[in-house]
Amino acid sequence: MSRYLTADELAELIGCAPTSFACMRRYLTRNNWPFEPNIRGFPQVSREYHDARMAGSTPAGAAIEQADEPDFSMFEAT
Repeated sequence: MSRYLTADELAELIGCAPTSFACMRRYLTRNNWPFEPNIRGFPQVSREYHDARMAGSTPAGAAIEQADEPDFSMFEAT
């Protein structure tokens, strides 16, 4: 089994044709799914991420931690 979803699996998830790569990329971007397009433009989605997201969680390292507020230290006078 591949580390990435196949075109048929991704099309079934999204509800588009397996050859409609632009539709897939648009859906994934709008719904915050991480993907990496290959040389043909097919959006490669990690099977591990898919399985975790469908189970209601995300895999370790997928969440991006953000600071509560920006770091303004560069504007402080020295």
